[in-house]
This record gives sequence, structure tokens and C-alpha cells, in this order.
Amino acid sequence: MSQKLFSTAYLPPIDFLIEMKKADSVVIEVSENYQKQTYRNRATILTGNGLYDLIIPVIRTSEKQIKDIKIDNSSDWQRHHWKTIESAYNQSPFFLYYRDFFETIFHKKCTFLFDFNMELLYLLRNLFLISNPIFYTETFDLQPKNTEDFRDYFLPKNRSIRPKTIQYQQVFSDRFNFAKNLACIDYLFTTGRDF
Repeated sequence: MSQKLFSTAYLPPIDFLIEMKKADSVVIEVSENYQKQTYRNRATILTGNGLYDLIIPVIRTSEKQIKDIKIDNSSDWQRHHWKTIESAYNQSPFFLYYRDFFETIFHKKCTFLFDFNMELLYLLRNLFLISNPIFYTETFDLQPKNTEDFRDYFLPKNRSIRPKTIQYQQVFSDRFNFAKNLACIDYLFTTGRDF
């Protein structure tokens, strides 16, 4: 039986979901310290101007565990993210089919980053037909036993060097070379949910 451990992620790369789907069960890290410049609060998409990072602003506090990190809702970041996604993908083959699922989430205010990410993750798992059970860590374990650890595998700095698992037709392929390991919505809106 394979169990895989993942960090929370905002619109994770498609290979994140592929690894998740391969597992018999999934564990999401709740007790780790928040790490800046990771997919925990950012996603990379391809726009008409090239690669673009969507970054969820967070409130800097003494709270360090990921489950306690609050979103900074002083700006209208959700509207900005949704408009950027809409602009990048409105011509893609499956955007109109899936847009309502995402638009609803992007119009809700959420206090905690972890909660917002998990709402998106459950939606993505449903859309990609991933049905294995999800568990949550109770404490932080640097070297978990009997679990394949993916917490630091999916990092933005590794995006271009991680092997690509799937190549597909991207929206702006007429302007740019294939961009590896983008946010999973790039794959979903352009190809559909089968992988």
C-alpha cells in the first residue's frame, strides 16, 4: 500500500495531482512551518505575455504553522487572480465547461490559506476523478516512516528542471515553447481532466 505526503498547495502543478492519484492514500501536511516562495501560496500559469505567478498575499505574524497562516484580504487579490485566469484561458477548449466551479471559490472570502487551498484541492480531486482517501498530519515529522515524502519536491525553483510528465497543446503555443509543470488548471482548461 502506497501512502504519499504532500504540502498544501495553491493550484498545484499537474504532476502534483498525478502523483497524488497514484497513491493508495494521501496525507496533507498541516503542522509544517510556512515556507515563502513555494506553491503553498503561488501558482504559475501561462498568459499571453508569458509565465505569470499568481501569489496569494499572507499576513506576516508570529504564527508559523501552515494551518495558522492567514490570507491578507486587504487587497482584492481574488478578483485579480480570477481576471488573470479568465484572460489567459477564456479561449481554451474547456474553460467554459469548468469556469463556474472555480469562479465560485474565487468569489468567496477565506481567512486561512490552508482552508482556501484545501477547498481548491478537493475541487481539483473531484474534477480529475481522484478518489483515494486524504488524511492530515497531527505533528510534524521530518522523516516520516512508510510514507513517500513529496513536501519539498514540488517547488517553483524546481519547476523547469523537474521532468515533465505530460506534454499537451497549451493556449499560447503559437508564441511560446512548451512550459513545463504549470498550475494544473493549465492542463484542465486546455485538455480536460484525463491524464
